[in-house]
Amino acid sequence: MDLKKIINKIQSLHPEFSYEEIEELCLEYLVQFSDKTKEATKEKSLKRYLSKEFWVEREETEQEESSDKKNSLASIPRYLFNYTNKKTADYIITIKGLYKQLWSTILFEDTDLRIKPQDKIALIGKNGAGKSTFLKILLNPALADKWEIEILKDLKIWFLSQDLFRESRERTVLEEMLTTFPEITKTVERLNEIKELLEKGEWDGIALLEEQSELIERMLMNEAYQKYDLQKEILKYFWFSNEQMNFKISQLSWGEQTKVQIAKFLIQDVDLLILDEPTNHLDIEWIMFVENFCKLWNKALICISHDRKFLESAFTKTIEIKNKKLNLYYCWYKDYLIEKKKNEEIYLKNYTAQQKYLQQQERFIERFRYKSTKASQVQSRIKMLDKMDKLAAPEEEIQTHAPNLQVKRRLPETLIKLSELSVWYWNKTLVSLPKELEITKAMRIGIIGKNWVWKTTLLKTILWEIKPLYWWIRIHEKISIWFYSQIADDLDFNATISEELIWPWVSHREMMAYLWALRIDQEKADQKIWLLSWWERSKVALAKMLLAHPDIVVMDEPTNHLDLSSKEAVKEMLEGFNGVSLIVSHDRDFLEATTEILRVIKEWKLTVFHSFDRWFNEIIN
Repeated sequence: MDLKKIINKIQSLHPEFSYEEIEELCLEYLVQFSDKTKEATKEKSLKRYLSKEFWVEREETEQEESSDKKNSLASIPRYLFNYTNKKTADYIITIKGLYKQLWSTILFEDTDLRIKPQDKIALIGKNGAGKSTFLKILLNPALADKWEIEILKDLKIWFLSQDLFRESRERTVLEEMLTTFPEITKTVERLNEIKELLEKGEWDGIALLEEQSELIERMLMNEAYQKYDLQKEILKYFWFSNEQMNFKISQLSWGEQTKVQIAKFLIQDVDLLILDEPTNHLDIEWIMFVENFCKLWNKALICISHDRKFLESAFTKTIEIKNKKLNLYYCWYKDYLIEKKKNEEIYLKNYTAQQKYLQQQERFIERFRYKSTKASQVQSRIKMLDKMDKLAAPEEEIQTHAPNLQVKRRLPETLIKLSELSVWYWNKTLVSLPKELEITKAMRIGIIGKNWVWKTTLLKTILWEIKPLYWWIRIHEKISIWFYSQIADDLDFNATISEELIWPWVSHREMMAYLWALRIDQEKADQKIWLLSWWERSKVALAKMLLAHPDIVVMDEPTNHLDLSSKEAVKEMLEGFNGVSLIVSHDRDFLEATTEILRVIKEWKLTVFHSFDRWFNEIIN
């Protein structure tokens, strides 16, 4: 065993320790082994001990052997996913009598909730129900109008928002990570500064040595050296290279920025993690990464998502915001759908019975109010009704089947022919297609790939909105094509919904059928589009495309900004569509239901998979 080499390596990483101090520590550890223990075993055990004490990386040979294992979620130390001191608490948050009104809308009224230390909760509800508002109240209870909220002392809450690094986009990844423990980073910087001053000999050496000793003692007492090194090393588990650590945050993809956020809260002993649409803007591979992370997370977790596969994978409880209440279901999302239906039937039955009883009592009161012989009975019933806990009317669910989306004429066998097509930008080929490609009637094609592989550009090239580099494209002259963009850029924002959607061949009744299916009610129909929320505008743009009854439906991320019920309606319409569909999406449940052929952009080429399961298994492997 080359003990001198081991000590020198540690001293190079931690110069604040002398050679003799490290040697003494090593000898104290090695004394536990007998003479029969092999030298290789002693050396390996000593390195493990030192790596834990000083957060020293193992030898390069060991790193190479385990590099594939290390660069994965499964290799991250388990203690980072588990509780330290909060696990024995019955509840980390207790909410009683929550009331919140936003403008004229009451979002929550006298609702209660208790969150346990290891609850993994999916938070769902229609758009505008108050999901994001509830998360903000958890972070800042003062935002509620009335509340009684008990939060466990020293509870650490982290919010993974959709607005990533708004104020720190010009920092490098390493600079951002070093803000995780700012006081520790500041102390290490001061120690390095003291070391330089001592080497130069230009300052009061005694005062500097005293300060250095005090800072080192503080660092050792709080395991600060391990935490400082962990800030720099944790991203290696997330496939970040040394080169990427010097990238600016603004250079990273949405998925990479999400990983940086996850890495930061993972090493901070967070007790409750709050996720607001974490899969938005992520491709399928990144979505699966976040999904696997949530499965491993062994602490409290609350998440808003409209991705059904994601919800079904990791969350053991479901909260639905409905009737101004936080309705907690002690089951997975799939089971919640069954339980919800039963509860709604029971609630409606009880509400109907109570309304019938109230009407009977009110009729009695009105009939005998002025009759002296019945005065005491009337007063008794009035008092009884005043004290009665009355059930709120059930929130009206739009019970309607999705419209039948059908092509109204016979289509030719081949609708689009492509030959020698290459997608390009600034004289650079971005995507190469097969030499010959035909799109025939009733084809249902899903286009998938990582972010930034030019999926939208491919759609626009096929539709001739962007001129290809090399091409021969023939689109049948008698077919109609309609393109849906997630940014809703084809709407007239000064028009009302009705003005935008009613054409000579579209009746008001047909328009409302599509709007109802997308959960937009009659009251909104005469509202100006610029007054709508961004998710309502997306629904109007979607309805506009569907009302055109095109032969070919081309959709770019149609499920973004849709709540779960609206997504189900669009899915149902496209499942029965007898025309051609080309859909770019990262929503696995949506793709499985609406596509039969997958075109995958990989390594700048468009390849085909005739089975979603086959492609999915390849991604996993």
